[in-house]
Amino acid sequence: MSSHFPCYAGPVFRAFFIGVLVLSAHSQPLAAADDPVVSPFPRDSLKGFVKQGIKTDDVSAYAMPVPPYVQRRPQSYALGGRQLVNPASVAKVFTTGLALDQLLATYRFKTGFHADSDPVDGVLRGSLYIKGSGDPGFTSSDLWYSLRALRSKGVRTLRGNVVLDDSVFSDQGVPLLAADAEAFDEAPHRAYHAQPYGLLMNHGSMMIHLELNQSSVRIVPEEAPQSWAFVSEVQAVGGSCGAWKNEMEVAFAKRGADVVVTVKGNYPRACGTSPLPIRVPPQDWLWESWFREIWGQLGGEFTGQVLKGKTPSNTVALYTYFGKPLSDHIKQVNKWSSNVMARHLELAVAGSTRLFNTKMLQWLNMQGVDTRDWYFENGSGLSRSTRIDAQGLTQFLRIMAQRPDFPDYLSSFPRAGADGTLRSRMKEVDGYAYLKTGSLNGVRSIGGYLRDKEGQLWAVGVMVKSPNAAESWPGMEGMLEFLYRGR
Repeated sequence: MSSHFPCYAGPVFRAFFIGVLVLSAHSQPLAAADDPVVSPFPRDSLKGFVKQGIKTDDVSAYAMPVPPYVQRRPQSYALGGRQLVNPASVAKVFTTGLALDQLLATYRFKTGFHADSDPVDGVLRGSLYIKGSGDPGFTSSDLWYSLRALRSKGVRTLRGNVVLDDSVFSDQGVPLLAADAEAFDEAPHRAYHAQPYGLLMNHGSMMIHLELNQSSVRIVPEEAPQSWAFVSEVQAVGGSCGAWKNEMEVAFAKRGADVVVTVKGNYPRACGTSPLPIRVPPQDWLWESWFREIWGQLGGEFTGQVLKGKTPSNTVALYTYFGKPLSDHIKQVNKWSSNVMARHLELAVAGSTRLFNTKMLQWLNMQGVDTRDWYFENGSGLSRSTRIDAQGLTQFLRIMAQRPDFPDYLSSFPRAGADGTLRSRMKEVDGYAYLKTGSLNGVRSIGGYLRDKEGQLWAVGVMVKSPNAAESWPGMEGMLEFLYRGR
């Protein structure tokens, strides 16, 4: 952190939050009459865009002070604020806001373990049903904890099958089609393409490492069931370590109870050892492998099959695993831009992908946000069709800052120069900016909060649509520094 910036965690920051909470208890959505005077961003604050070959017409930005105003006449700044732009992953700030409103920060998803009847002398006759509720954060460690709880209740031998019930999303999840992959990057194996699943495990992904071994390339998983084999058909090639990840191909095949993961592609020797997060489409295979391995490690007996199905209504509840609170999930969604977790929240609040846009726009309109011609294709922002404008974005952020759960919301944003997707960026305002980032080919965006040197909080949104959008950071930093310094 820059030495001339005081730390957010100090007494001034705590006092600021107390003020926000007191104000929140008595606040209503801000009326249009309360909006401050709007001026254009000064030309000097836009130099960073011009130097990178980005036209100011390609930039849509808005900055709005959040009450209470501090030592300054209320003043907003705008540049093409009503221009419709694809926000990319900044769309997640709306998804997480709606989830906080509809589910509350303390909400926990649950995973149920049911049976046809109670166990007798450690033997469970009939099937064991594992019913998911769409927990976006369930991990293989959580499965171990759950199965350990079953063993603690005296269950030792499973005479029937294990039934995976993912039906909560059976009519809602949208599989990634070939056309979708091609529209983005022709890389459906990348972890950020993981799709919603009622029994999602480990975020629908897995980390593997590519390691050079003389002239060959080894595939080493970071965490995988022992019954999974990883086969390398990767060729070591010359040249610099560039953008090689999208060129890889990953295939999953089942051979009996085992799973074989084959990785193909060219890997530059200059890369040394590199990580590659991959999507794991056959989630039921992952569940089966982890279940058999963990149950055996815990001393349990199981000779049946692992199948997909539904939980009958008359089953006995043996154990219920309660996931992390929603406040923890939204941190993962916003700080690290988890697409699949955002999609899970989308389905949890709207019931289906198709209804999400309607639900979102109705809620925003109730808050007083102008959403003319807006559209949300999904909750993650991984879309070419989603459209919002910068003025409405900052208007929404200002309203969220008046909620009693604003501390939960704010803490989910990446902190400039410290963590998440901003851990190595925006260091000129580190400690004073909490911003969600978004990027697609030809699009860069930020949305969040900045506290200036006089203690005034700003809601700010900047969206760039340009062939040079990837070079937007200097321009965005210039805008934020202007707001921070007030000049």
